[in-house]
Amino acid sequence: MSLVSILTMVLKRIINNLSLMLAAVVGLVITVTLVASIPLYSEGMSEQLLYRQLTASAEQVQPKSAILMRHFEEASVGNTSSTAAPAPGAVAQTGNGPVVTASGNAYKPVTLDEYNKANAYLADQAESTVGIPRTLYVTYGQSDSLPLLSRTDDQSLQGREFAGYGYIAFIRDFETKIKLLAGRLPNPDPLPNGDLEAMMATAGLDEIGLDVGDRIVVVWEKQGKLTPINITITGRWYPRDTTDPYWFYQLDYFNNAIMVSEKTFLGHVAKTYEGIPHEFAWFMVFDVKSIRSDNVARVLDGINELRSRTATLLGNVRMELSPETILQDYETKLFFLKILLFVLSVPVIGIVLYYITISAGMIVDRQRNEIAILKSRGASTFQVLGVYLVEGAIFGGFALVVGPILGMSVAQFIGRTYTFLVFTNRDPLPVHITQQTMQFATGAIVLSVAAMIAPAVGAARYSIVAFKQEAGRSGRGPFWQRWFLDFALLGVAGYGYYMLSQRQSILTLGAAGDVFSDPLLLVVPWVFIFAAALVFLRFFPFLIEGISRAGSRVYGVSILLGLRQISRMPGQYTRLVLLLTLTLALGTFAASVAKTLDRNYNDRVMYQTGSDLALVESGNYDEVSETWSFQPVVEHTQVKGVQAVARIWRGVGNANVTGRGRPQEVKILGVDPPDIARVGWWREDFAPDSLVSLMNAMGANEKGAIVDAKFLTDFRLKIGDAIVVTIRQKPIDLIIVGSVTYFPSLWPDTDRFMITNLDYLFDQVGETPYDVWAKTDPEVPWREIVDQLRDKDFLVSRATDARETALRLRDDPGRTGIFGILTVGFLVAAMLTVLGFMLYSFLSAKRRMQQLGILRAMGLSITQLIGLFIFEQGFLIILGTAAGTVLGVMTGNLFIPFLQIKSEQHAGIPSFVVMTSWDDIYKIYAILGVILAFAFPAFIWMLARMKIHEAIKFGDETG
Repeated sequence: MSLVSILTMVLKRIINNLSLMLAAVVGLVITVTLVASIPLYSEGMSEQLLYRQLTASAEQVQPKSAILMRHFEEASVGNTSSTAAPAPGAVAQTGNGPVVTASGNAYKPVTLDEYNKANAYLADQAESTVGIPRTLYVTYGQSDSLPLLSRTDDQSLQGREFAGYGYIAFIRDFETKIKLLAGRLPNPDPLPNGDLEAMMATAGLDEIGLDVGDRIVVVWEKQGKLTPINITITGRWYPRDTTDPYWFYQLDYFNNAIMVSEKTFLGHVAKTYEGIPHEFAWFMVFDVKSIRSDNVARVLDGINELRSRTATLLGNVRMELSPETILQDYETKLFFLKILLFVLSVPVIGIVLYYITISAGMIVDRQRNEIAILKSRGASTFQVLGVYLVEGAIFGGFALVVGPILGMSVAQFIGRTYTFLVFTNRDPLPVHITQQTMQFATGAIVLSVAAMIAPAVGAARYSIVAFKQEAGRSGRGPFWQRWFLDFALLGVAGYGYYMLSQRQSILTLGAAGDVFSDPLLLVVPWVFIFAAALVFLRFFPFLIEGISRAGSRVYGVSILLGLRQISRMPGQYTRLVLLLTLTLALGTFAASVAKTLDRNYNDRVMYQTGSDLALVESGNYDEVSETWSFQPVVEHTQVKGVQAVARIWRGVGNANVTGRGRPQEVKILGVDPPDIARVGWWREDFAPDSLVSLMNAMGANEKGAIVDAKFLTDFRLKIGDAIVVTIRQKPIDLIIVGSVTYFPSLWPDTDRFMITNLDYLFDQVGETPYDVWAKTDPEVPWREIVDQLRDKDFLVSRATDARETALRLRDDPGRTGIFGILTVGFLVAAMLTVLGFMLYSFLSAKRRMQQLGILRAMGLSITQLIGLFIFEQGFLIILGTAAGTVLGVMTGNLFIPFLQIKSEQHAGIPSFVVMTSWDDIYKIYAILGVILAFAFPAFIWMLARMKIHEAIKFGDETG
């Protein structure tokens, strides 16, 4: 067959089987969409964070997208008051000898020609070299800091009667950025008497006692010779806008600058007084909005080229400011984020590819007779495969166009994920299709088309005779069962579990403290799920056979026929059961991961904070009486949003038990028992008793103390024993009334601690500043609460809101991407599972028309046939759902404990609580139920319209 004939055949096949082909096309489009969404999300989220980082306020004066390049002369002669750091390795010498550098070569100052070449390069080519628009370009030059005289007689000069220090400088476009408070702009040419004209900042003039019209002498020393430079002050200036990024140094730096025009500095100062230039600088600000994920590498290359080229032209050049570090950090984080999400999406992509394979397999099964006829009429295996390959190419081209566009929407969907199947409103991500996006999409198409034509490879080997013979035989088990690959994968998962339990890793993705930095945490659970699902399918036929035999005398006709049909031909059903099992296991495991991490993120934050809001406060100290005074703590509750408060005092003491070893340092937490019981955060596993019971025990005895469990063990103590704790050199008698394993804000892994009555402590050691824990209304912003407290004269120096801290953790791009991929993956898998069941139902009905027609002719009613169908589909769905749920819960219990970060400080405190998210699992059931509710009626309608003679005839034709 020629290519034209193959193409014609393919188009006819597509048109004649459009509804079936759409099932395969959906799988292709979803695969491409999912794969394309990962780089789109990763780049969009990272780009958004990069933009925030580049535009965030910081201590540095210059914008973070700015580049500052400075050239210093390698020697400062006769000067001890340099305004800028000397060049590395340069040695300043005085006297008549030559100035040399650290390399031993005679130093030659930069010439004006060299400066002009460098300046021309940066002015004309820097923008194109970096590759993004430049919004500001400033050139700057100055002398070193030089002494100033108010008169020029030899006595003043030789006697060094200096009025102060200053430096001659120029800065491009200076006249447009200042306000003239007095005088005028200086002329670029010298006056007839040889004086230069200059301006000074108003603060600088006031500092040295000069005014507009005064004359000042700058003394320049070269090789021991003092040379006066006469300057007339023509203007007093002040910045037009003090926040303008044009002022790339702190404004105070320019107070001592004697500002001349660029023409004056280069044409007269630098020429007349050779060697006087000390620094040249170029300051450029680039457009932050033009830095995108697809040009970051270009920008970094441009910055390196800028540095290298300028160094070639001028020599000693330092790039003292650039976004290079931020951009490099962005590239590193983006790289690891992409790997993380791709590794996480592998199971989902595998499910999608598996759907494509089984949907294509069901279509090929229906076309086997057609394939066998083609083979018998002379078509080669390659020609038959060519038909499917052309089909795949057509579908792949469509998916390549549609997939990345849909991927942009999916990327936004991922960006709005709050946790599994929960979404929030966030700013849209700056997503755009890049070359890399299309590369990933093309790779996905190759995989999808390969999965699509894989079933045709086996079918293309049979002639019509071989096909009829094969159809009459019972099929062999799948290759993975014959080669025991399911048990092999289960062994791999077991070894992975062992490595995780030993805290071993093959690779680290990103920072070592990230939850999913170990790829084994991503890979091993999915391998276990897949392996366990395959093992379940190995025993699936035996399970069905057992159920069938157990109730053969009890079941109705529809149920018995359904069970026997499934047990006789399990291969037709196991593919769908596997798809459903994997989908439910994925959803159940993902939901449990999300709920566990959410719970433990919150618990970790609450443990660190202690309550909803932690306030670090002070009081008023009377130096005469040497005492502190505080406003009543209860007055905090007069502020809107504060529901209850408790005082918290922290200190260190030495615990001493007679005859039990040396004193041991302990952390002391002083509290008011009734208040802390209302305000403090608590979890049941922190102690054998509840927080209320512990506080009641303390409240009943002012000397009562609660100690950590290890303290009891170390000192071999028990409840009721007395101890002495020395605080500020004062011994305090205490009685142990309870013990805890954990207590909020205290860390038993590094410290021994105890909780005591605060009033009793203050009676013993005196009152000192304490912190305050507050229970707050979540509807009232915590900053508003703090502002109101300060308005009421509470001395709040720092505040930590637990809710905001937890929310900030949830906005982490890696965490958002993980839950976004898991959510999208589950929804995709659920949709494909339903599509797979619908496709199977349709093709199965077509294939079994003869069987159903015979059953109808034997006397079975339409109701019984519908019951047969509903039982088959319902039984498989329930079985797959139950297996997937059990497998997901089992996987969660096995692997979720490994998600607890062990590399950070105080790791494992509080202990990790594994949660099975039954609420989300019920959501999963509901989603599947709603979708399947629309699938059943269509098939029931088809059965109701079936006619006996047509069904038998159709069965003969397809048989």
